[in-house]
Amino acid sequence: MKKSIVFIIVLLCSSTTIFAQLFPNATQQFHTCTHYCAPNSEPRERVFDIEQMYVSVGFEPQKGIVNGSVIHDAKVLRKTVDSAFFDAPGITINVAQLNGRKIPFSISPEGVTVYFKPALRWDEKVKIFFNYTATPRKGIYFIGWNDPTNRAQKQIWTQGQGIDNRYWIPMYDDMNDKMITRTDITFDKSYQVLSNGTLLDVGENSDNSKTWSYTMTKPHSNYLLMIGIGKYDIEKRTTKTGVPVNLYYYAGQKDKIIPTYIYSTECIEFLEEQTGIPYPWESYSQIPVADFIYGAMENTTATIFGDFFQTDARGFLDRNYIGVNVHELTHQWFGDLITGRSAKSTWLQESFATYYPKMFTRKYFGEDHYQWQRRGEQNSAISASEKDLLPIVHPNAGSARFYPKGSAVIDMLNTTFGEDEYKRVINHYLKKHQYKNVETNDLYLAYQDTLGLTPDWFFDQWLYRGGEPHYEVSFEQSVKEQMPLTSISVKQIHFRNETVGLFKMPIVFEIYYTDKTKDSVREWVSNEFTTINIPNKSNKKIAFVLFDPSSAIIKKVTFKKPYEMLKNQALNAPNMIDRFDAIEALKSADSANIKETIPFLCSVYFKETFHATKNAVLQQVVSQYNIDTYPDVKKVISDALGSKDVEVRKGVLGTFKFVPSFARPAIEKLLVDSSYAIIENTLQLLYENSTKEQMNGYLKTVQGVMGSHNRVDIKRGEIDFYLNKTKPTALIDYTSNGFEFITRQNAMNALKRMNYCDKDVVSNLMNAMFSTNGRLASVASATLKHYSEQPLFKQEIRAVYESMKLEDWQKQMIKPLL
Repeated sequence: MKKSIVFIIVLLCSSTTIFAQLFPNATQQFHTCTHYCAPNSEPRERVFDIEQMYVSVGFEPQKGIVNGSVIHDAKVLRKTVDSAFFDAPGITINVAQLNGRKIPFSISPEGVTVYFKPALRWDEKVKIFFNYTATPRKGIYFIGWNDPTNRAQKQIWTQGQGIDNRYWIPMYDDMNDKMITRTDITFDKSYQVLSNGTLLDVGENSDNSKTWSYTMTKPHSNYLLMIGIGKYDIEKRTTKTGVPVNLYYYAGQKDKIIPTYIYSTECIEFLEEQTGIPYPWESYSQIPVADFIYGAMENTTATIFGDFFQTDARGFLDRNYIGVNVHELTHQWFGDLITGRSAKSTWLQESFATYYPKMFTRKYFGEDHYQWQRRGEQNSAISASEKDLLPIVHPNAGSARFYPKGSAVIDMLNTTFGEDEYKRVINHYLKKHQYKNVETNDLYLAYQDTLGLTPDWFFDQWLYRGGEPHYEVSFEQSVKEQMPLTSISVKQIHFRNETVGLFKMPIVFEIYYTDKTKDSVREWVSNEFTTINIPNKSNKKIAFVLFDPSSAIIKKVTFKKPYEMLKNQALNAPNMIDRFDAIEALKSADSANIKETIPFLCSVYFKETFHATKNAVLQQVVSQYNIDTYPDVKKVISDALGSKDVEVRKGVLGTFKFVPSFARPAIEKLLVDSSYAIIENTLQLLYENSTKEQMNGYLKTVQGVMGSHNRVDIKRGEIDFYLNKTKPTALIDYTSNGFEFITRQNAMNALKRMNYCDKDVVSNLMNAMFSTNGRLASVASATLKHYSEQPLFKQEIRAVYESMKLEDWQKQMIKPLL
């Protein structure tokens, strides 16, 4: 999640040269090193240990008002405390009390300070009470209450991470304190209400409301406190190990339960097996919400996720919840059971929550999917280093390092030290620090305490320093002392400075021979230049050579291989990712080999089973010239269009800039495909390559197919507008607050492409600009800006603006466009 920006400096330690100049008579010199430093990133100081927080709230949803009270049971951490600050920006404090007696307080823009007379003393336990009113635009969100058409879901939900619960509860709002929370919520009895922990009681009130009382039994950080309110039904399941699981879904949408929540109990059992730690809380719930500002949030015992992950069986083919489901569940261990002490520890939560879904993929979907996911992580890490060289352990490392790079580094902990060893370390680490805060050194010490290892070199180069290695690899055959050898040379050629050095890693080298045998060695590469000699006792003919087979290490590689070797590797390498790399390398094959390459790739296509390798072939062979020249290309295209693998069908569709005449019937069949995304993309392709009469027929074929977030219907309306100049009534409606934000975004972008605007469009865009969902607001703002730059539409915008009753902050958003 987003954190405040910290100014970055590089801490330059004294060099040995300067040391020698300053102390010429010194007999010993000491090693020095350089790391990035992040000022003001240490854990926040505090005067209390909050042991329990008891929140009681009610709402006026149409007005966005929170009426609440909170009691903080606190233990004094200082010798004397005469005042204490609580985060509460914009909150009106009505009453403050200490142990039941009123105390003075003062308000600042950031919060409230309470004063104690006499001063509190070490270890004293106190109760600090606030009664308050808030109208927050962060932390808690009131969705759908102002929809005049009454179509939108009416909900209230919270999002506490990073430091946003402070906008609706006066509190010490930071991750370095853990507490038991109790939450009482009073609301309309016709709604479902969820919060953290165990539901103690539901009380009936005389005003047609109920009060739901939830409590945690173990401490957690208060950014993980949550509330979810809406109209839901609940699917109840239990894991094989006895964990109660509550899966919320919108009333009337039972068809989405199985596609959305597939593997929801299996992934709990998987995490228990992987960590050796039973699920650490009393139950687990998941609840979808509309207009969620992120993907999902791992609140303790109760994950909130965007309802855009709710899907039917067809939408599942294009986007499913499995990876996010396992990600958020992993946080119940890594993030909730143990919590980073500061922003520098973010990777201890997010990297592990990215790593375990990848391992779940390996178990349930196979090695090819796992390798493909890992390659994506490695590519993300390398791309991040093109912008800066920050390490993972830094508050500004960025999502590419906190999530994918960190996950790939955990993978390398496995390959370097052993998978069983890794599991033993993690079990010890979680047990020792359960319900507490952690930092990176705690994981490092777990390797020492559990295995007796000192992986300081690994932590230093992969976690405390930035960058990734770039290896230049070559090989040659020779004879030494009458022994045939294959000598593999490795040079580290990446950029190096004070914070990025040479990398030290054990790397596997494999030589495959034409007789189907191989030699394999694992050797350390740590110097700038390394040569590995592998005996070839029988002087066998080499088919191909692999450096780091299966691509276990984050790296760039420059390894120029002969054409025949690439062909052998593409056909015979055991790991999918190595075959993929060979297929990709054939793109740069000498033009003299092109007549051989295309038929060869077609044969590879039919041998492969994984979508990434098949699609890599399709990207190279699909062109009008190849279709006319090579008969096998038509066979490949026909097979791909009819493939059972939806990713292959998507892949071949994405290669077309034209509609081959022989393939039109097969492409037309994709208008009734099981995948909504394929239907949408097929419509666009056919629109660009068909007559008006043909296209109107295609539009009738897809009539009534809405698609995920109404994408198919929006694409149909857009094309209908281009063809027949009809008013896009449905698209205009889709931009209103009667729909969830992704549908609104899709419709806005379509209208922008169409350059269609009227007063209803302007009104809906302005409404969206005021949304607390930044993704929706940014699209709406960009679309309205597009229209404001055209004189005719600018007059429409001004007219709508002048007719609306707006608050000052809303006017300030619109005025620059006028």
